[in-house]
Amino acid sequence: MFVTLTVLAGLISIMFVASVASTIGALRRENEDMKDFARRHSTF
Repeated sequence: MFVTLTVLAGLISIMFVASVASTIGALRRENEDMKDFARRHSTF
């Protein structure tokens, strides 16, 4: 019983860390895309 709960807690924490890392990566990519877009469409 204790082992099962420990394994489940470990899996949940791994999923949480993976989702946070994925979100940070997506935000960073979106930020770079916006910079490229602004650079291409700047009036100067």
